[in-house]
This record gives sequence, structure tokens and C-alpha cells, in this order.
Amino acid sequence: MIRLVRAELLKLATTRLFLWLGLMIFGLSAFVTSTRIASTSQLQLSGVSEQRSIVQFAAIGAIVALIVGIVDSAGEYAHGTIAHTFLVTPVRERVVAAKLIGGAIAGMLVAGFAELVTWSIAALWLEGKSVPLQLATRTVLDTYLGILGAGALAAVVGVGIGALFRRQTAAIVLALIWLLVGEPVLSIAGVQEYAPGHAIAAVASAGTSTSELLGFWPGLLVALAYAAVFAVAGAVAVDRSDVS
Repeated sequence: MIRLVRAELLKLATTRLFLWLGLMIFGLSAFVTSTRIASTSQLQLSGVSEQRSIVQFAAIGAIVALIVGIVDSAGEYAHGTIAHTFLVTPVRERVVAAKLIGGAIAGMLVAGFAELVTWSIAALWLEGKSVPLQLATRTVLDTYLGILGAGALAAVVGVGIGALFRRQTAAIVLALIWLLVGEPVLSIAGVQEYAPGHAIAAVASAGTSTSELLGFWPGLLVALAYAAVFAVAGAVAVDRSDVS
């Protein structure tokens, strides 16, 4: 299993999309963080809550982790390499398990990269404005741990979605449409906090109270349930699919 997981991570590391997604994280994080700090007063920036809100922009890494998970599972169908993978490892459940583990690790790495970029840019801006740094406080560190967990969960969900659809572009488009359109529609019924995107966001927020998100522990349980459902559904779809 360890070799299979290593193989999955190697596949992701050699995918050009992975590089482009990393550049996208850097660009978005730099732009959003810089815009927020530049438009905020020095007095507000000195507060822990404000600095915590700024570093929460690193949660963009969870969305990218979702895409990485989809690419991890559906990408081989798109490039026609899935047959070779199953020839090397005939037990498909082991392949799916390796993709889930590898996806979770990659998701955490992606989220960690987003955190590093956001933290570095925020620290430079705050130091330039002579604002006391609160980026190493417990609340900020808790937020970063939550974002790492959200990245892993999002990637696992992405692996399940990719395994279900086996069409890389279609799976990514449908996932983004759901996040941008589907979940906001649920707010009309007042149940958006139980949607997968909002549940993962609750994990990323690490306990930040809001009317649109569950608390950390309820959000974690709901997110784990979605991850398990998509993982099982993806495994069943892969096991019953024909790759000839």
C-alpha cells in the first residue's frame, strides 16, 4: 500500500496542472491578502481577530485540494493510463484506497502551501505597517490546523467525485458549479450549513462562530460523513466500471 500511495503522489507531482494550481494559489492568496490589508486601518489590523480573518484566506487551498482530488482519480481515465494501473494492481479497491490516502496527503500539502503564502505575505504587510504580529497566537494556529484538515477532506471528496464521473473536466466543472450555485441556493431553505462545501468550510474556520456554518466538531462530523459517502460511492463505481 505504501508503494501505491507513493506512486499516486508521484503521478500528481508530475502533472502540469498541479504546477498551474500552485501558481493560482500564489496569485489569488497574494492578491486577496494584499487587498484586505491595504484597505484596513492600522488599528483594526492590530487585533487578533482581524489577523485571523486575513490568514483564513488560505482556505482557498481547500478548493484547490478538491480539484487535485478529482484530477488524482479521474485524470487517469482522461489520459488512458487507468488500464495500466489496474494491470499492475488488479485489486481495484487497493487502487482507490491509495488514491484516497494520496489525495488526502496532497490536499494537506496544497492547503499548507496556501497557508505559507498567506502567512508570509501577511507578515510582510503587517511588518511594513508597524503592526504587532499576532500570527503565531493559538487562535491563528488553530485556524491553520483547521485549514489543513479541510484540505485533506476536500481532496478525499474530490477523489470520490472523480471516481464517480471518470470525466476530469466535467467533474471539476460540476463541483465548482455546486459550490458557486448549488450551495447558495440551499441558503433559501436555511440548510446550507449541512452542505458539503459549508461543512468543510466549518472545519477550515476552526470554530469561528457564524450563522452560515456549523461549529467545528459538528462540521467535522458532517464533512467526514460526506468524505466517506463519496469515497465508498467512488470505490463501487470504479469496481463496476469497464476500462477497456
